[in-house]
Amino acid sequence: MWVSARLSHRLATCALLLCGLLLAREQAHATASRWRSIGPGGGGWLPAVAVSPQDSRVIYVGCDVGGFFKSTDAGATWQVHNTGLHDYYVEVIVPHPRDAKVIYVGTQGGVHKSVDGGETWRWLREGFPPPEEYSFSAPIGALTIDPQDPETVYAGIGRPRWGDSGKGAVYRTRDGGAHWQLANPGGGGMDPQAIIGDLLVHPGVEGRLYAATDRGLYRSDDAGATWRRLDRGLPGAQVGRLALCRDHPEVMYLTLRNPPGHRPWEGGVFRSDDGGESWRAASQGLPRQIGRADEAGEMTSTPDRLVVHPSNPDIAYVGDASWVSAGVYRTVDGGRSWRRMTDPEGPNMQYGWITSWGPSVEGLALDPHRPETLFFTTSGHVFRTTDAGEHWQQAYTRRVPGPTGADAWWASTGLETTCLNDIVVHPRDPTHLYLCYFDIGLLQSRDGGRSFSQTVKGMHYTGNTFTVAFDPDDPNMMYAGTGEWASNHGDVCRSRDGGLTWEVVGKPEAGLPDGQTRHIIVDADSNPAARRIYVTVAESGVFCSEDGGNTWHARNQGLPGKSVRGMVQEAGGSKALLALIADEASDGGGIYRSEDRGLHWRRISTDLAWPDPYAFAISRSDPKRLYLAARAHWSREHGAAPGGVFASRDGGVSWQRVLDDRFMDALAVDPKDADVVYAGGTDHPYHDNAIGRGVLRSRDGGRTWEDLSMPNLPSRNITVLTLDPHSPGRLYVGTGGNGAFVREERPSP
Repeated sequence: MWVSARLSHRLATCALLLCGLLLAREQAHATASRWRSIGPGGGGWLPAVAVSPQDSRVIYVGCDVGGFFKSTDAGATWQVHNTGLHDYYVEVIVPHPRDAKVIYVGTQGGVHKSVDGGETWRWLREGFPPPEEYSFSAPIGALTIDPQDPETVYAGIGRPRWGDSGKGAVYRTRDGGAHWQLANPGGGGMDPQAIIGDLLVHPGVEGRLYAATDRGLYRSDDAGATWRRLDRGLPGAQVGRLALCRDHPEVMYLTLRNPPGHRPWEGGVFRSDDGGESWRAASQGLPRQIGRADEAGEMTSTPDRLVVHPSNPDIAYVGDASWVSAGVYRTVDGGRSWRRMTDPEGPNMQYGWITSWGPSVEGLALDPHRPETLFFTTSGHVFRTTDAGEHWQQAYTRRVPGPTGADAWWASTGLETTCLNDIVVHPRDPTHLYLCYFDIGLLQSRDGGRSFSQTVKGMHYTGNTFTVAFDPDDPNMMYAGTGEWASNHGDVCRSRDGGLTWEVVGKPEAGLPDGQTRHIIVDADSNPAARRIYVTVAESGVFCSEDGGNTWHARNQGLPGKSVRGMVQEAGGSKALLALIADEASDGGGIYRSEDRGLHWRRISTDLAWPDPYAFAISRSDPKRLYLAARAHWSREHGAAPGGVFASRDGGVSWQRVLDDRFMDALAVDPKDADVVYAGGTDHPYHDNAIGRGVLRSRDGGRTWEDLSMPNLPSRNITVLTLDPHSPGRLYVGTGGNGAFVREERPSP
């Protein structure tokens, strides 16, 4: 009896120890597999900013493709919280006036609500039109809470940034967003095409609501059911924003846009002292530059964002979003005069690492408890003042000591809002990284992603770097593909010092067409003194240099078109080139192979209903194993083609779809195991539910897949996947809006 009890006790103890070991092992594995954000901070479009009404230390920021960010230390550090969002374009943020845990955001995909301080989100769609697959059914241009009854929330429809989707529609909920209804069926007096860019509830008159639209300023006195246009004293109808003084709500300000080329000037700031019934110009001292009608709108001064001091109606701030007059302006005399408070070249602004962009104001917020504290956001920065605009400090990055050889090194504070084209690990140093970005060009890190320096000196196109490649014998010799994103211009740059400085070598006078250079292969078997380099140029095809980039020649014989979406080189003896051609060619897309350094190409793919390809990967351990990521596509020649991941086991001749998804964009293959493949998906940001699949992995050549996005990858829109060649368990991910991440999976002991 005693022996039996003792044995049972020992068995139980062993079982507990074993469970503890297994739990510790699982916890260690989980910890090792968490995602770590890397980047310099900032860099992406930030249209929304708000200060918590309950706590001046809590700041919220919304990104156009990166979702929702929160700071609990007045902007010193940030956390991204996208769980539950169905669209990462945050147009407007509205905190609850009484409950710090409740926040609403308006996105192009609709209204979302958080009840845990922004940690997670719920999509509020009941009462709105059903979500659309190829468009936005209810994009939110404006959102506001009734301060007297916070369960009542109003949402205005439209996309003011793009100037479309106007429906003259205001939706209302009276139960905190659980149910919505159209407040003004038939418009109720509002122009049926009006794009609503701002909504404002009068704090003292029940049912009174104002709407700023591109078709004029409107007021409702019955909670949005009917509307009356207020235009006395307003020379135009393109109303941008609206603000009032909390303690003197009869005093209101609005911004009016002056169309490019329109003379005389009829824009600027206007003030009302009678609740909006009449208005007078209040723009003395504000810039009034007028661009030509055929120029970009940013060439015309555009006072837009507005905030008013909560107790002094004569103190107001306006933000100008144009290139020619960007900045924050302040009035202390009710709009009779304005003073510019931001000088990017002067001593009152601490600018951070992004110095090529001016302070174009996209979002503006005032702390209601400390009105001398304001925040404004731009297309890449966050700025903060604590002395009513006399001095500004950036709040998106922090400067850190770094290695010599670069101008400055910066570390992230968590506000990563960028989009990645490529992530490249140095061939000899696993801590040396190169991140190729949209909009902000090339940055490098020498400490595994903990700090970065922008390295675009000597490049002509400093905004977009698509990829970089190294000389196999001298890794200080590098090549970069650059260009513009909105139009097809670009070149090839060469560096002899590891990317610190560059020279343009691939340009029209050297034989390379002007176009985005997307892919670069440096042939390791070529003569180091006359290095062979292959590149693809958008809309021009494949080009080759036999002298290290000094001169270039077309290598397109046999290719049916010039839309090359990918190019790889086989490992081993053949060193054959494979080019991935999109379906834009008249003969159809496909995989083309060259065994003579690109001089001649022949099609080898035969059985694939050709999709819209976005990524192409080859196994280093088995050159017959290829993978392709594609988006769903329709063409007149071939009809509908599915998206997803496709695999070939015969060098690209035949293909099998191994993952069904409409929008797959990124691939990576384990260099030692052709069955281990990683895939990343995004989604088109042109419809209501625009979230991708995240990061997926297959260990069996695509037959089954597991989701690696959990537990903490905040973005499921993946554009880049890179396996560290020094440690294939280390995976780098580039997102379309939340910067870059790294995940290291260590084998269990």
